[in-house]
Amino acid sequence: MNLLQLLRQADRVTKRCLFTLLLISGLLSLSLQAETASSAESSKATGPHIEVALISEKSAIIPGGQQYIAIEMSPEEEWHTYWLNPGDSGEAPKIEWQATEGVNFGEILWPTPYAIPVAHLVNYGYSGRHLLMVPITVDPMLAGDRENITISAELSWLVCKEDCIPGWATLSMNLPISNSAENTSMAWLFEQTRQQLPKQEATTGFFEINEDTIAIEFAAPSGFDTSDLSVFPFRNDLINHAAAQQHASIDGQTSVILPRGAYFDDTSLSQDASTLQFLVRNQDEAFYVRAMPASSAIESAMTSQAMTAGVFIGVLFFAFLGGLILNIMPCVLPILSMKAISLQHEMLSWSQKLAYALGVLVCFNGFAALIIILQQSGEQLGWGFHMQSPAIIWLLAFLFTFIALLLLDVFSLGSSMAGFGSKLITGDNTRSHFFTGFLAVVVASPCTAPFMAAALGVAFVSSPLITLLIFNALAIGFALPLTLLFVLPNIRKCIPKPGQWMLTFKHFLAFPMLFTVAWLCWVYAAQQGIIAQFILLCALVSFSLFTWLSSRTKGIVNIVFSIIIVLLILFPFLPNAGLTALNQGDQREKASQTNSLVFSEATLDELKDSQQVVLVNMTADWCITCKVNEQVALNTDAVKQALSQANTQYMVGDWTNKNNEILAYLKKYERAGVPLYVVYAGRSSTKVLPQMLTPGIVVDALNQAQKELSNEN
Repeated sequence: MNLLQLLRQADRVTKRCLFTLLLISGLLSLSLQAETASSAESSKATGPHIEVALISEKSAIIPGGQQYIAIEMSPEEEWHTYWLNPGDSGEAPKIEWQATEGVNFGEILWPTPYAIPVAHLVNYGYSGRHLLMVPITVDPMLAGDRENITISAELSWLVCKEDCIPGWATLSMNLPISNSAENTSMAWLFEQTRQQLPKQEATTGFFEINEDTIAIEFAAPSGFDTSDLSVFPFRNDLINHAAAQQHASIDGQTSVILPRGAYFDDTSLSQDASTLQFLVRNQDEAFYVRAMPASSAIESAMTSQAMTAGVFIGVLFFAFLGGLILNIMPCVLPILSMKAISLQHEMLSWSQKLAYALGVLVCFNGFAALIIILQQSGEQLGWGFHMQSPAIIWLLAFLFTFIALLLLDVFSLGSSMAGFGSKLITGDNTRSHFFTGFLAVVVASPCTAPFMAAALGVAFVSSPLITLLIFNALAIGFALPLTLLFVLPNIRKCIPKPGQWMLTFKHFLAFPMLFTVAWLCWVYAAQQGIIAQFILLCALVSFSLFTWLSSRTKGIVNIVFSIIIVLLILFPFLPNAGLTALNQGDQREKASQTNSLVFSEATLDELKDSQQVVLVNMTADWCITCKVNEQVALNTDAVKQALSQANTQYMVGDWTNKNNEILAYLKKYERAGVPLYVVYAGRSSTKVLPQMLTPGIVVDALNQAQKELSNEN
C-alpha cells in the first residue's frame, strides 16, 4: 500500500502525519531531480512540474502611485497549486519581499479558487497558468535618489497531482524609475487575472456554531446568482471540506449550512477576533463575507449604516403596539379599572392628568436601567426576570390583598394604614395616579403580548441607547389609553355621572384584585412548592385579620397588631425563614403528568441525532400567554394525537424559576422571554411557531416534520 492509498483511508490527524511524509519524500526526490529550482537570482525559475516567474504590469516604477507586480505560476497539466486555505491537505504559496526602503508591498490578491477533489478529500487551488498579484507603492522622494529599483521575492510553493512536491526560488527583477510607464507584454495576463478576482469589498454576515454544523447568513451582492454556490472558509479547520453544503435564499438573505470540522475548536475564537471570513463563489463570480457571531446580529443591524430608518421605526412601532396590547391582559385590567372612579372629576390639574403616564415611564425606564446595569456586569437576564423571585411574588400577593381590603372598605377612613394606602394607590390625587402606573407595569411584565416579543428581543441584545428607546416606546403604548381619558374631557363625558353605582363598582373591583392574588399564589406554588404556598395563604389570611383588627383598636394593641403585619410581609426576608424550594421533584412530576420530557440541551441533541420529531415548549407559570396557549392548543385532543405519533417527543422547559440553560436557549432564537415554541425534524429542519397558537398550527408543523424525515429516509 503506497502513501496515497494510506492518505485516502486515514483520519484527519493521520492525514497530517502522512502529508508530512509526502513532503519529506518530495524533498528527497528534489535531490535526485536533474531539473531543480534555481538558487541564483532570476526573474524566472523552474521546478518539478511547474514554472514560476516574477513579472510586472508596467515597464517602469512610477513614484507616488500604485501599480502591480505578480508571481506567475504555471503548473503542468493535471498538477495544481493552492489557495490561501489549501483545504484538507496542501500548503499555500509563501512570498517574502525585499526591495529598496520606500517600496511598500500589499497583500496577495488571490484569484477565485476551485474545489479540487483528491480521493475522498477536497482541496482549494489553481491549475493552469495563474497570477498572484500584489500591489506596490513607491515613496515619491525616491525619484531623485536613484534610477532604478530592484525587487526580490523569496518564494516557496507546493505543487501536487497525486504526489506533492515542494519547491522554492529566489526571484528578482530590476525596474527603472520613471514618471510614466507603458504596459509590458504580460499586461494582458494581469487584466485577465482581475476578471478572476472576487469582489474586494467584503459583505457583512453572521454565523452560528452548532454541535455538527456552522450556519452563516449574508446578503449577496446585487445580481449575484445564489442558485448554485460554494463557500470556502479562510480557516482550514473550520468545516469538513468534502461534505455537502446546503443553502437557501429568502427575501435577499442567503443561509448556508456547513458541516463543522471534526477538529475545529470554537473556543479559539477570541473576544478580540471573533469574526470568520469566507469566500462565496458560483460558476462565474465570487465575493468575500466577513461574518460576526449571530448574537450580535440585531445590534449590528441597529447600529450599522445599512440600518434603514424604516427598520428602526418598525421595531419601535411593534414595541408601541405591544404596550397597547398589554392594557387588555388579565393581570393588568384590575389595576386600570381602579382609575375609572377617578375619571368622574372634571377639574384635574396637569400634574394629575400626566401622573399615571409618568409612573409608567419611570417604571419602564427603571427596568431598562436595571437590565443595562446587570447586563454590563455580565448577568444574563430575560423579560419578566423579577417574577422569577419568590420574594417578589410574596410581596405582590400582600400588596394586592391590601388593595382589595381598601376597596372593600375594611378600614375606617380614619385608619392610618388606610390613609397611607389611599394616598399611595387609590384616590384621584397625583401620587395615587403615579403609583398606579408604576404598579401596573410591575405586574404587566409577565403578560408578554405577541407584538411585544420581537421588540424585547431586539432590546435585550442591543446597545443601551437602543434598549432605552424601545422601552420608552413600550411605555408610551402602555400609558396612552388611560392618559387620553385623563387629558381629554370629551372622552370622560361618556362615563356615567357620580352616584351610588360608584361605591358598588369600587367594591366589585376588589374581586379582580383577589383573583390576581390567587394567580400569584399559584405561581408561588410552582416556585416553592405546595407547602410554601399553604404558608403564604395562611400569612395572607392572618394579614387580612390583623389589618382589620388594627383599624378597630388603638394604643399598644394597635402597635402590636401593626408589628405582626410588618413581620408577615417581611417573613421571606427573615433569617432561617425556611422557605426554600420544598418541591425539587415537582418539575419532573408535572412533566410525567403531561407525558413530556424535561428540557435539557443534551437530551434535545440526542433526540435530534436519533431523527426524532421534537416539539419544544418554553413556558412559565407566571406567563399568561403560555397558559392560554396550553388550554387553547397544546392540551387539545388533536395536538395530543399528533404528539402520540411514532418518533415524536414533547419537551417542556419551565422558566418559572431562573434557569440559565433555558435562558441561553431563548437567546439562541433571539427571544427575551417566554413563550417560545420550536419544532425539530431531527437534524433536517427547525421551525419556530408563532407565540399565539391554534391546534392547526401545531398539528401542521408536527406533520410537516414527519414528512421531512420520511422523505429523507
